[in-house]
Amino acid sequence: MYDMHAMQYEITLPADYDMGIIRERVATRGHLLDDFAGLGLKVYGIRERGVDGSTLNQYSPFYLWHDEAGMNAFLFGGPFSGIVESFGRPAVQHWTVLGFEEGPAFGTPPVAAGKHVVSIPAETDPVTFLGQALDGLHEHLRRDGAHSGALAVDPRTWQVVRYSLWTGEAPESDEVRYRILHLSSPQLDELRRGRQWDQPSSAANSAPGSDSGGPAGH
Repeated sequence: MYDMHAMQYEITLPADYDMGIIRERVATRGHLLDDFAGLGLKVYGIRERGVDGSTLNQYSPFYLWHDEAGMNAFLFGGPFSGIVESFGRPAVQHWTVLGFEEGPAFGTPPVAAGKHVVSIPAETDPVTFLGQALDGLHEHLRRDGAHSGALAVDPRTWQVVRYSLWTGEAPESDEVRYRILHLSSPQLDELRRGRQWDQPSSAANSAPGSDSGGPAGH
């Protein structure tokens, strides 16, 4: 079984930057990842100052990887080198995907995307929080115009991200909204649907050490 990973980097551009340059870049290069092995989807998203509530110009691609091999091939010696050459090396955000679902408009190409980010409070049980967040993803994607969406977590920061694609306007409940210039989706059909995580099984809870008071994990 493959583990799904989400990834995004954000390239913030000057307030007077001509976003037509980014549009041209995507128009001429976007197709190069249309058959990239291991890639579930890449959203070529942009934010423009004064559009959808954005106060800045930004190029913000988002990825769902079918497997780690494809992600590593992209980052280390692969197409990511073109980003580094053009804009310098951006910080790459990375999350483990806990859920991926289709919406009612899955068969129609998406034109917008939305992102909702929240941190799990220190005093909150993450198992309960993430279970409720997965339920929230399911409800979010029941809306008309929902193409698909993913819920992911970074256990280093305990940051939870809900990223969704839309065939019309992204809802305002997604605080950060993007326009999609292109979608590469070579292995979209192979991405596992539904929850990617469940609470530990009774077998795991009865692992050696769990009944003796010693640590059961590693």
